[in-house]
Amino acid sequence: MRLFKALLLDAYRQLSAAKLFWLTLGLSVLVVVMYGSIGFNDEGMSILFGTINVENEYITAGSLGARGLYLSIYSGILVAYWLAWIATILALISTCSIFPDFVCEGSIELSISKPIGRLRLFFMKYLVSMLFVLLQVSVFCIGIFLCVGLRLGEWNWMLFAAIPIVTIFYSYLFSITVLTGILTKSSIASLLITGIFWMTLFSVNAAEGVLTGIMTSQQVQVERYQESIAKQQIEIEAIIAKSQDDFRIESRQAKIEEMTNENIQATELLDTLEAFHKPISWILTVLPKTSQTISVLDRWLRSDDGFDLSAIMGGDMSDIKEIDPTNHMAVRRETERRMQDEYDGRSLWYVIGTSLIFEGLILWIASFIFCKRDF
Repeated sequence: MRLFKALLLDAYRQLSAAKLFWLTLGLSVLVVVMYGSIGFNDEGMSILFGTINVENEYITAGSLGARGLYLSIYSGILVAYWLAWIATILALISTCSIFPDFVCEGSIELSISKPIGRLRLFFMKYLVSMLFVLLQVSVFCIGIFLCVGLRLGEWNWMLFAAIPIVTIFYSYLFSITVLTGILTKSSIASLLITGIFWMTLFSVNAAEGVLTGIMTSQQVQVERYQESIAKQQIEIEAIIAKSQDDFRIESRQAKIEEMTNENIQATELLDTLEAFHKPISWILTVLPKTSQTISVLDRWLRSDDGFDLSAIMGGDMSDIKEIDPTNHMAVRRETERRMQDEYDGRSLWYVIGTSLIFEGLILWIASFIFCKRDF
């Protein structure tokens, strides 16, 4: 326990001495202040403490739209972009030197000379190294919690779910930093390889998401074609029952033939996309699912009433107006709904559990090298 406290204090001093630690903390506070500057009144929304006013009947003070928008900004923008990208990059830059410095000559000898096993020492060092992101996210969430409580009058403790979610997300990347740091003893190499790994994960996650979206859209189109063909066929039969010489029969049959050909083409495209989607989804199963991990928070905070940022920005307030199910907007909405159901239906075991298994494998390799290496 005494050694853990010593490692914790050493990690804190190392991070505190890094200017990026305080820079990131200051920027996080600034982001929280900007978030807190958003308010709601009887006419709509105000920004920068009333400097800018946006009139909108759906986001007035006390409305469901105001709540959905405010929480969506937090989970869909601040967490997804600030914490999951900008703050993470700054954190990786600040922590990439921890393990290279730990195993360098002159430092490692002092650590391993203490009466503690190497495996235990390794994981203690790993845990205290996560101090950076834990402190940053905790301060950020406390500020957001106060903003939501003061602006909406809702003290939502689920906002603190971002602490474990973002910490787990960061640990996926930091495990690679640890492994490369032990192998190369170079902070620059650790940062570079981690960046390449992150971009690889981003590419695989993005490819799977894009293909899933296109396939879902094609599936909706195929169903629309089949429904239209069946409807046209019923209408033709009704016309023929009255008169077999009706001029509309030929045009309806031509329309059915056209839609049948389009349906065949859409089905063939769907099969082609499926051939690409399957191997990518298999690869993604064994890799950390970074974007889906961050999206878990949005899933937990999302309102069931349909009032959120995407609905407001798209002019699509599902509980306010009914939309003709045959137009383009209805097709788009159906595609988005199925996409959301698809990702919401993926269990925490698939999203986080399999990602942690990958991380555990990387840490096992790193710890094995650390325990067996002759320093």
